[in-house]
Amino acid sequence: MSKNAKTYMCKNCGYKTENWAGKCPNCGEWNSIREFTPEEIEKNRSLKLKDDKLPKIESLDKITGSKKNRFPTTLTEFDRVLGGGIVEGSLILIGGSPGIGKSTLILQVAFLLAIQNKNVLYITGEESLSQVKMRAARLELIHKKVFILSEINYEKIQAIIAEKDFDLVIIDSIQTVKHPQINSSAGSIKQIKEVAASLFRTAKQTNLPIIMIGHITKEGDLAGPKVLEHIVDTVLQMEGDQNYSYRILRGLKNRFGSTNEMGIFTMEKKGLKEVKNPSQIFISERPENACGSTIVPIIDGNRVILIEIQALVTDTAYATPQRLTTGINKKRLSILLAVLEKKLGFNFKVSDVHINITGGLAASEPAIDLGIIFSVISSFSDFPIDSKTAVIGEVGLTGEVRAVNNFEKRVTELKKLGFKNIIVPAGNVKKREFDPEVNIVEIKNLEEALDMYFNY
Repeated sequence: MSKNAKTYMCKNCGYKTENWAGKCPNCGEWNSIREFTPEEIEKNRSLKLKDDKLPKIESLDKITGSKKNRFPTTLTEFDRVLGGGIVEGSLILIGGSPGIGKSTLILQVAFLLAIQNKNVLYITGEESLSQVKMRAARLELIHKKVFILSEINYEKIQAIIAEKDFDLVIIDSIQTVKHPQINSSAGSIKQIKEVAASLFRTAKQTNLPIIMIGHITKEGDLAGPKVLEHIVDTVLQMEGDQNYSYRILRGLKNRFGSTNEMGIFTMEKKGLKEVKNPSQIFISERPENACGSTIVPIIDGNRVILIEIQALVTDTAYATPQRLTTGINKKRLSILLAVLEKKLGFNFKVSDVHINITGGLAASEPAIDLGIIFSVISSFSDFPIDSKTAVIGEVGLTGEVRAVNNFEKRVTELKKLGFKNIIVPAGNVKKREFDPEVNIVEIKNLEEALDMYFNY
């Protein structure tokens, strides 16, 4: 409204306009619109707030609440990431690249819950009923308690959910569902926001858990607005390389549990199979006495996984030496090579350095620094690292080897898989008791490591 314009307001509903009208266009009341001064408008607003019942304020220590019920799916790795099972009334979003195994995983979850006598509604917007039946038959996941609906109209989906009694609803995928009252195409930002918000209200009002499958963008992020992740209770992301059979399920957000959990599966003919001991699988094909190969225990979530870091140092054929990495940060490798050159006198200016974490895994924690350096020196000097030796430690820019967290958990996992020698930072063994089953070799800096292990 312009600064000098007259203000007319409906005394019945408070509708404001610059022009008088005999009938209020908002509430339909006749002869209710008249001219008001700014003072009168403010006074009416204050009176209306007093008349309305304000929300009650509660002291935090006096608020009572009931613990949300969970029901496990019996798919241990899936339940682990969720924090123990599916929470009643929760809205869960699962993302991942096409063909990674999202629909297969959720169909397995539906089947396992059906075995527990729970009714599951699987809503598909991307496949026909016959396509879903063919996939379920191939995976041997057919059960009479799993109901399939091929529909993209949200109002029809909402009506069916309200009419029938289900224990879990699965929507594959959220980008295909269209709200008929919103004038935009399915998958648009406006559609996704409104449909997700409506599903969230349905989940909370009916105490019905809902799982949505979401697409991801070319950058690997969940498609749709970021607000979609804020609306839902739990966000899970499925990762994996198409060249490997392993699939990793990570929790990016979880209002009912920890996000420091991950589940590992392997893709087989009859669906996803849980990997009970991922460490043994990822290092099982490691060659004996190979130069440039080092075992490092990493923490992913609350579990320890042993990874094999491989390095290959060769003479370069280019004007600028190559630095290629798979599974680790390329910039971190450049920093560690600079430390080796500055503090230990190595020369990589005429060498290509390639680093790879086997099995399609990726690691970013600082505890792998010493493992990368051992692999590089081993390949550079053709000095093999013993197959029963593992390495732990963060390396600083001055060449010092720093302590890492969860040290005891890492050592326990190494002992379980038969490792006899563990090279560790001195800061981690100050209060550790002597262990006859494993030889703990403590080092303070890279110079000690070079003198002690590589005999430079």
